[in-house]
Parts: sequence; structure tokens; C-alpha cells
Amino acid sequence: MDPSSLSNPHECKVNSLNLVLTVNFEKSQLQGYVEVVSQIVKEGAEHLILDTNKLEISHCNDVTSNPINFKLEEEHAIFGKALIITIPEGLRSVGKEFIVRVYYNTTVESNALQWLNKEQTAGKQHPYLFSQCQAIHARSLVPCQDSPSNKVKYQAEITAPKPLTALMSALSTGKTESTDSSVFTFTQEIPIPTYLIAIVVGDLESRVIGPRSKVWSEPSMVAAAEYEFANTERFIAAGEDLLTPYVWGRYDILLLPPSFPYGGMENPLLTFVTPTLLAGDRSLEGVVAHEIAHSWCGNLVTNKYWSEFFLNEGFTVFVERKIIGRLYGEEMFDFEAMNGLKHLHDDVDLFTHQHQEKLTALIPNLNGIDPDDAFSSVPYEKGFNLLCYLQSLVGVADFEAWLKSYIAKFSYQSIVATQMKDYFIEYFTEKGKAENIKVVDWENWFNKPGMPLNQVVFVSPAAKVAKDLAEITWIKEQGVNATQNDISSFKTQQIILFLDTLIHSTTDNPLSVDVLEKMDSLYGFTNVVNSEYKFRWQTLCLHSGLKRIEPMVVEFLASQGRMKFVRPLYRELNKVNPELAKSTFIKLKSQYHIIASKMVSKDLGLSN
Repeated sequence: MDPSSLSNPHECKVNSLNLVLTVNFEKSQLQGYVEVVSQIVKEGAEHLILDTNKLEISHCNDVTSNPINFKLEEEHAIFGKALIITIPEGLRSVGKEFIVRVYYNTTVESNALQWLNKEQTAGKQHPYLFSQCQAIHARSLVPCQDSPSNKVKYQAEITAPKPLTALMSALSTGKTESTDSSVFTFTQEIPIPTYLIAIVVGDLESRVIGPRSKVWSEPSMVAAAEYEFANTERFIAAGEDLLTPYVWGRYDILLLPPSFPYGGMENPLLTFVTPTLLAGDRSLEGVVAHEIAHSWCGNLVTNKYWSEFFLNEGFTVFVERKIIGRLYGEEMFDFEAMNGLKHLHDDVDLFTHQHQEKLTALIPNLNGIDPDDAFSSVPYEKGFNLLCYLQSLVGVADFEAWLKSYIAKFSYQSIVATQMKDYFIEYFTEKGKAENIKVVDWENWFNKPGMPLNQVVFVSPAAKVAKDLAEITWIKEQGVNATQNDISSFKTQQIILFLDTLIHSTTDNPLSVDVLEKMDSLYGFTNVVNSEYKFRWQTLCLHSGLKRIEPMVVEFLASQGRMKFVRPLYRELNKVNPELAKSTFIKLKSQYHIIASKMVSKDLGLSN
């Protein structure tokens, strides 16, 4: 049973959804119905139970318009309301199919959806709608069994006002037009968990960036996106070489407005990405490699419960870094691993400080906990480190062969960590390497809070140069011997590691304002365009008390809503100027995605 869902796929399993919805920008609503096709899997099952949250349910019918009884349970503060639909007596036998149409509309409180008025878009001519269903927000888009344990096919018919375009995480199958609206149809024939259902409606233009890829965005950003993501096909091909053939057909990218709360979201056929990736030099394209890796790790082989999230994200980070290593040099694997360890250390420290150390376990107990509250680098980086450790025991070639076999074995399934563990043991026992792997302490790896066990040592000369510049030239020598040429030959990842090292190593002894001013005069960090540099530089300045940076922090917080940036910056600003932090958030709250607003409110102590 999934503790994050109120539904009952163990009794009556939903196999497909057919959404028929109209987009109403005036009311900020999706209006219509979903046809739910389910199958009885427990003899005598009396009810189909669906997850809902902040939806208005009007009535339920069968396909011949006969009414079907239903009721909504009391609202759970985190998980919403269970929609309990009565199964007719003649359909309560195992194997019987039960089809019901649920008529409903979303509300302004539906967490999955963000409605932007035209002034909030780049073009300022038309409104815009986009969804974000991970982790448990699909239930505020459509009544469903909102658990990654259950995968469904879906079809959709979306009516949107002209001249807007609708896209979904599904294959587009047609468009018909009337006087003032267009009807777009879609089908997703590969079963997916409901968190991968996605929709966008806006003034969208596309450019071809590969044999199976387009990039979509508002017209003013599409050329920049076309340039930035030009290597997409190379990433897909590298993923196929490492794993199994790409089964989804197309791989399109949607560049969203700045309020999108994540770096990327791996919606099949239509990855969502943030405009903070537009660095102008493709230096942040690693996020696309990450989302492409999800085509296998997460979208094909899926964590059964959110407590097992590392099966999605730890594997994806590992594959992403394998892809980057193959394309840009094997050293990049270790380089990115070293950088990731710093982010993991920071999040472990944060959770420990907040007395939530249990959330730093690789498989945390999420009973009664909103998965959004547990979101951190732990499943990403601790999961990645587990795979690196396992690889170190059996060798790179054999581990990569196992990884390909693992994807092939568990594709189209939702699994738990013990299935992964058992298959690893089975595979390498058959390969004659039982002695190599018997040292693995699976219990502690899975359940012990804190930093990873049996830490693999990563080696990167490029990383050492960046760390030495931070630790020796600036922290030890206070920049006395620093010059403008120090970072002139640095790659983007080296500058990020340099800044991360400064932040991490000066937690207890911040650099002085004078030292930071000298650094800025040499390196010009205050005026950088790259969002990863800007975020880290502003964090470092806040931590060291450089007051002149505060207006620029506010400006950056107003320019985008990516939680990776806004949450830490609000926390740092709140430490040095709580009045400015809170007043800024209150002013900007309405332009952030509702998920980001919820999390920042908690960070600032403005909500329970």
C-alpha cells in the first residue's frame, strides 16, 4: 500500500484514463470529464477509490449516461479527498472491466496547475497554463490512482482558445478548429505513472533540433532554446548505447516561463525545462542529459513508492554522468560526483539542523509526510554513491552490463529497492562474483541516515585546481596572490565547484567583505548571466554580510521561481535581513508556482 495515496489499485486497478477537458482561462479552470477504465483485481471489490485534491466533482456516469453512486471522504490535509465510486454488483468479479466517467473541474487551489496571465509571460499577449504533477499533484489535475505503483495509458481531448497551442506528455494525434477554439487530441500508449501526465497551453512555437526532437517555447525564446539544446540527440544516442533502445518515439523539450519550480521535469515525449538554463554557451545542458536519462530510470523503471525515490533519481544521476563522461571525457564523471557530494553534505546538514535526520536515509519513512517536504539531493546523490560503490566492487564493464540488464528486466514496472538488490546479488552470483559483493551492508545503505557508507574516492585534476583556488588562494591566503587570469581557462563546472567550495568551507568562518570585494573586482561575479554562478555568488555574499548584494538577490528572486535557487536564497536572506526576506516573498508569492510558494512559506516560518 502506498502511504502517499488514498486509492485502491490492489482491489480495482485503473488501466487507462481518457481526459476530455476545456481550458477556461477566465476562471483558471479545466472543465470536463475523465473516463476511467479499471479492472477488478480483488474478488467482491465494491468500490473504485481515486485520489483527488482541490477538485470539484459534479457527478459520475457510466458510458451510457446512467448515474453511478459516489462520495467524497473528509479531506486529508496532505493527501486530499478519496473519491469512492460504487462498482455495480455485476462487475465485482476478478477480471471484470469497470468504466466510469467522472465529471469535474479543477480549482484555483489545484496544486498541479499554474495559470499565468498575459503580463506574466514573455510575449505579454496571451495567457499560459502548465502543469507539474510530481510528486502527488496529479490528483489535483484529474481524479486518478495517484501512486507510482500503478501505471496507466491515457488519451486526451483538450479544447483551448485560439490562437493557443496545447501540448501533453503524449503523442499529438490531431487538431481541429472552430471559430474561436481548437481541439487537440493526444494518446500515450506506454503505461506511465500519473505524475508523468503533463499539459501546457500557450503561445508556443517550435524548432527542430534533431531527428526526433523539437524545442518548444514562447516565440521570443525559441531561438535561444534551439541553440542551447542542440546536443539533445547526442545525449539520447549515448543513453541508448549505455542502456536499451529509446522506446518513446519523440523527445521534445518545452522551455517554460520563469516560474517553473524545477530545473527540469522528465514528462515523456515532452521534457519541461526552466529558462534559467539559457546561459548562452550550452554550459548548463547537463540538465537535459539528466532528463533524458529519466527516459529509462523513472519513466521505464519506476520507484513503486516515493520512499524509494532513489531508484528514479540516483540511477538517473548515475546515467547522466555516464553520458556526460562519454561525450566530454571520463574525468567529468568524477568531477560531477565531487560537486554532488558537496550538495549532499549541505542537505544532510540542513535536515539534521531541522531535526529531520530521518529524511537523510536512502529509504526514508514517509508515512503521513508530504513527499515534497522530503525533497532534497539525498535520493539523487546518496543513491548515485551507492551505485558507484557497487560498481567499484564488480568493475565498470560488468556493472554497466548489469545496468543494461536491470533496465531490460524491470522496464514498464514499478519496483522497490529490495527487487533491485536481489537482482544485483542474483546477477553477480551467477557471474561468479559473490565474494566481491558479500561485503555490501544493504541494511545500512538503505536505512541509516547521514552521509553514504563506504565512500568511493573520486579523482579529478580539474576539480583539484578549482578546490585549491578556493581553499588556498582565497580561504588560506585571503586572495593576496589572486589574479584575473585565475579562472580564465575554467570550465563552467570548475567555476561552480570553486564557488561551492567557498560556500561549504566558510560556513563557520565567512570570508570578509573586503576579500569578497577583491574577488568581485577580479572575476566580475556580481554581473554574471549564468544562473548557477549568480545563485552561488549571492549565497556567498549574503553569508559574508555584503549588504550591497541584497537588492540584487531580490531582483534574482523576482526573475525566476526555480526552487533550487529561491529556497536557499530566501533562507540565507532571512538570516541577515528577515524583514526583507519576508516582505519580498509576500510581494512575489503570487508569481511563484504554488509548490514553490508552499515550500518557501515553510522555510520562512510563515505557514504550518
